[in-house]
Amino acid sequence: MARNGTARAWVVCAMVLGATALPGTTPEASAADDPTRAAVVWPVTTTPHMTAAALGSGADAKPVFDDDSLAGLFAPGGRLREVVEAGKGRDVSWVLDPDVVIAAQEMSTGYRVAKNADSASPQDTTEGTGQGAARSWLTALKEAVKGREVWLLPYADTDLASLAHHPGTDTDDLTEVVSGLAADTKKRVDRILDISTRSGLGWPADGALDSAVTALGAKLGVTRVLASGQGLTPAGADPVTVGSGDDKLTALPYEADLTTALGRIKDQAPDPTPSATPSPSSSPSPGDSTPSPSASASASPDTADKDTVDHITALVKANARPVLVPPRNLSGTAADALGEAIDSGTDDGWLDLQGLRAADDDPVKGTAGSPSAYPARLRGSELEKDQLTDAAGNLDRLATLSKVLADPKDTTASVHAAMARALATAWRVEEDSAQRTFQERTTDFLSTSVKSLRLVPKTTVTLTSGDASIPVTVDNALQQEVSGLELRVTSSDSERLKVNDDVISVSAEGSASHTSQIDVTAKANGKARLTAQLYTTSDGKPWGDEMTFEVDVTSVSSGAIAVVAAGVGLIVLAAVFRMRRVRRRNGNGDGQDESVQKD
Repeated sequence: MARNGTARAWVVCAMVLGATALPGTTPEASAADDPTRAAVVWPVTTTPHMTAAALGSGADAKPVFDDDSLAGLFAPGGRLREVVEAGKGRDVSWVLDPDVVIAAQEMSTGYRVAKNADSASPQDTTEGTGQGAARSWLTALKEAVKGREVWLLPYADTDLASLAHHPGTDTDDLTEVVSGLAADTKKRVDRILDISTRSGLGWPADGALDSAVTALGAKLGVTRVLASGQGLTPAGADPVTVGSGDDKLTALPYEADLTTALGRIKDQAPDPTPSATPSPSSSPSPGDSTPSPSASASASPDTADKDTVDHITALVKANARPVLVPPRNLSGTAADALGEAIDSGTDDGWLDLQGLRAADDDPVKGTAGSPSAYPARLRGSELEKDQLTDAAGNLDRLATLSKVLADPKDTTASVHAAMARALATAWRVEEDSAQRTFQERTTDFLSTSVKSLRLVPKTTVTLTSGDASIPVTVDNALQQEVSGLELRVTSSDSERLKVNDDVISVSAEGSASHTSQIDVTAKANGKARLTAQLYTTSDGKPWGDEMTFEVDVTSVSSGAIAVVAAGVGLIVLAAVFRMRRVRRRNGNGDGQDESVQKD
């Protein structure tokens, strides 16, 4: 990028040392002759909150959020709302975490909030309160970005360094998940905002680079990366190309002093009145001003005082880099100060705003340092290897669940997105347990889903005929249709009780039960045990626990018929014997009468 180094140095000296202008000139006139060209990054990022779960299915499904803090961030007076309002009307380069836009879209049509962190069940939720705030925020964002340059970060603002510094199969799997979300995500964000966004921008934590970070970024389709200069050679250069071939990307250096100064500017805490107190489930993230929707509706924007604006203006004026980069969690007050500073520069002619695409003109060849030289203070806030292993383990659980879903596409997409959110750079400023709690929600959701499809226990079944049908019920507590299952039933004593239908295909509607009739033939009286087990048809592996129950056969056999016949015969013989006795007695009576008459 062509610059007049002498003029820039003069401007900096005039600011810092109070040098007087050359005869016949003013600082403003000199700056106007050769204004500083820079792209101003306007970030829209925050900690993820949307989980993999949803209440309902299809078009009626309502996503589940781990808390309701986004409602306050989107409402007037909330940090994200103020950042959007401060960027509106200014020629800045918007840098969006696509997950924030998608979360707002999901909230705008109705959503649920988990009651507590211990339950992954969509039923254990309450109605979210931020539907209106999310809808209003999306409208404000859509107006603010219209006609501007808009860049999308990798989904959920992936922590490039955390993945890069723990190479292995788990990292490869997670990288593939994040990469696979890119195309559909861009289409969805473009549709929501009614614009055409740009992809391929990376933003490693604190802008620190090394060769592993740049290589990982290239795998995710990153072609430009915001860099603070840490780990980048040559130092002090403008755009720097690192890597080669498919791993080639351009680093866009920025002044870390400005980023640090803006990060120290915080919003005022909301007035702790009863109406402004967030619900227990709405715990704000560090660095986020999170008033409740009811309180923020009448809140006035946070504005920076004159001293703060002057300080930020001086730093912007001293900038010698191709980009100006605020912190990720830019406060509303800091956004106001930065907006005032760039207005001052453009109005006075010493600042010429450009887009990020123009900021990488005329790069020099350079290198990224070794991973061993990566700053120790940043290593300490990375995700640990076991956290990546736990997140990657959900792919196996998802694969198991997908085998029995009639249409696993939506579930796969929601789980992949939740896995990517567990890799967000935003977790670095959270409590150590926050990421683990969020990630465990995805694990619990998948484990609970698998357990929700099961055989209903039976105790004892009595058969009173030789051929019969025994009902076996599959309970599908999932909210979508399942198929790809078969029921296998075996008998502990096939000589006594034979199972005629030993394999039966099983399918069940969402939130419903399905009963299969098992045809059996009883060959002898007595007890036998039947064992029922579900299997996946795709690979023949068992699904869930087997279910065993007892069958008591009491059918009528040939021996029983003989006994009954013998009993009937005895009854007939007894009747005949009695009739003969009656006749004999009657015969004896007639003889006595005749003898009397003869006398």
